[in-house]
Amino acid sequence: MLRLNISQQYAKIDITTERPFLGMKTTASKLDIQTEPATVEIRQPQGELEIDNRPFRASYGIKDHGEFLRDCAELGKQTALETIGRIAQEGDRLAAIETQENAIANIAAESSYPPAPEITWAHLEKPIIHYTAHPVEFTPIEGHVTINVEPGTLDMDYRPGTVNIRMAQYQSIKMWTTGSAVDMSA
Repeated sequence: MLRLNISQQYAKIDITTERPFLGMKTTASKLDIQTEPATVEIRQPQGELEIDNRPFRASYGIKDHGEFLRDCAELGKQTALETIGRIAQEGDRLAAIETQENAIANIAAESSYPPAPEITWAHLEKPIIHYTAHPVEFTPIEGHVTINVEPGTLDMDYRPGTVNIRMAQYQSIKMWTTGSAVDMSA
């Protein structure tokens, strides 16, 4: 009997792969902000206060030299006129003998008593007050902001993956026969 033998070899594929590589390296960005604050300079000069007490002081008798000298001159003039008037009146009394008055004794008696003091209610003048205000000196100075930006960087290293395919073994079919074609049993 004749036998048919078949031997088959399958194809083999060898696949080698290399993975892709992606390497990233970054540097951070830098932000530098520097500020200078705004300032305000405010200066308030002092005001000027002037108080003139001369009218107030003069109203109760305390005067400066000029006013005192003027008042003394006026008082001297007034006193001289009153004294002239008093002497003239006394002379008239002495000359009037027809009245039969003892004029010398009466004049002597009247002059020995000082006159009664007089109380005078007087208004006191207000002092002269003057105030000069000075305006506020206002000086604003602007602030400043300085911004420095240093951008970050990105370094990339990319290697693509690879796939290598090769035939490690080709397929094949082998056929052969075994046995004899002649039948010997008959």
